[in-house]
Amino acid sequence: MTEPSPPAPGEAGSDPAAVVPARPGLGRWRLAALAVYLVVVAVVWKRTGVPLERLQVLGWVGGALLIATTGRPRGGFVAVVRDWVPIAAVLSVYDLSRGMADGLGMPVLRSSLVRAEQVVTGPFLPGDAVPTVWAQDRLGPFTGPARWWEVPISLVYLSHFVVPFAVLGVLWVRDRPVFRSYRDSLLVVTGLGLATYVLLPAAPPWMASRDGLIGPVRRVVLRGMDPFGLDLGTTLVTYGPRYGNAVAALPSLHAGWSTMSVLFLARRMRRRWWPLLALYPLTMGVALVVSGEHYVVDIVLGAVYAAVAVLVVARRDARRQPGSEPVPPGAAGGPPQSSVPAR
Repeated sequence: MTEPSPPAPGEAGSDPAAVVPARPGLGRWRLAALAVYLVVVAVVWKRTGVPLERLQVLGWVGGALLIATTGRPRGGFVAVVRDWVPIAAVLSVYDLSRGMADGLGMPVLRSSLVRAEQVVTGPFLPGDAVPTVWAQDRLGPFTGPARWWEVPISLVYLSHFVVPFAVLGVLWVRDRPVFRSYRDSLLVVTGLGLATYVLLPAAPPWMASRDGLIGPVRRVVLRGMDPFGLDLGTTLVTYGPRYGNAVAALPSLHAGWSTMSVLFLARRMRRRWWPLLALYPLTMGVALVVSGEHYVVDIVLGAVYAAVAVLVVARRDARRQPGSEPVPPGAAGGPPQSSVPAR
């Protein structure tokens, strides 16, 4: 009895993931190597601090994916390079261009942004209070050891540099089409943010306070990492001049990425998880305001950009689905009729 021949390309069952078996015996070694790799990551991050440069984060994620997928269908070095190098390239260009955006001669929004903040938050605060100043007046002074609630503020802030790429990694392993949709949504938000930084450079609250436009504000977003012995203040100071832009505050990309992630995942999760998901961008917003990094206006615009990105990519994906093409004329009333007259 002869063995059945493998299906031809394009036939049912010809999916490479279904016909290319994983290499036997790699499962245990893969898990062991991944565990060692994660220990190395923890040790390096302990010594050098959590990486804030996106290229570094993508490099660590790519290493984990390489270990986790070597010997598996659609995995390994070639697949990682093909799908992840474009992301690294785009975000590296974003980092470099964002740092130059404030040197193009556009006027920096300062007092006008303060007035916009007062208009937006006026119904909720007394007088002309600015939310960051109001919050720090009640939560300060920020001297001495960090208090317990400063730890989650720092962790949520730093999650911006890790969570989106971790989600990308999980989706890349589990579902490539969903991975591409999430990736494209992330890049749309990033592109909208970059365009706004160039056209509307804006001073954050800590800078407005330094210039005397609002009350005293301190940058305290990383104080919560002091109990862990992580010198993230030095990391942020080093990162800022290389890739940062002090007046790239409108919109908040921290708010944009976190909101985009939640909106994207909520469409694919049961509704009972939605309140828990919503806590992430809400907590991020509180952390950004309390720490003096962003105004409420920055956060709202970041959330709007996130919603636009998810909607645009979702509509594009819907058009690409089979059966979504427009129905040709005459097809709705039955089978298409031949234009050649019958003999």
